[in-house]
Amino acid sequence: MEPSHKHIVTTLQAIEKIKRYCAAAEHCQEEVRLKLKSYQVDNDKIESIICDLISEKYIDELRYAHAFVSGKTNIKSWGKLKIINELKKKKISQKCIDMALKNIKEEDYQQKMDMLAKKWLKTHQNEPKNQIKQKLFRFLYSKGYSADEIGQFLNETNF
Repeated sequence: MEPSHKHIVTTLQAIEKIKRYCAAAEHCQEEVRLKLKSYQVDNDKIESIICDLISEKYIDELRYAHAFVSGKTNIKSWGKLKIINELKKKKISQKCIDMALKNIKEEDYQQKMDMLAKKWLKTHQNEPKNQIKQKLFRFLYSKGYSADEIGQFLNETNF
């Protein structure tokens, strides 16, 4: 059974509630669309509300993409591939994704991968030596780093 949301009686109530939702944190159009559906707002009204939210600067896909990229690289240490896939799931345009990814400083990006690898290695010191490189590769790949980036990293760090 799905969790039931309190039915929003009027469109105006839904708009006020969604504005508070958007003001509290960055949200993309898709997240707002899903939230409005959970409020049981009619589909034809949803698109109109989203247009109004965009014009009033409550929603900005590029701003959202920048915040998402910043958070996922700095806090979660995600690689570019994972970030791209998640933004695509949220229906963010490729142009916005590309622009947001430009803010990643290559030096910081490499340091994040290095930090992740060192942290992983500390907790896997007892692994058989012949498996460490392969397992570390899989771990970094699962975090969204490309095979080329990982291969280069492993070669530069003498694995």
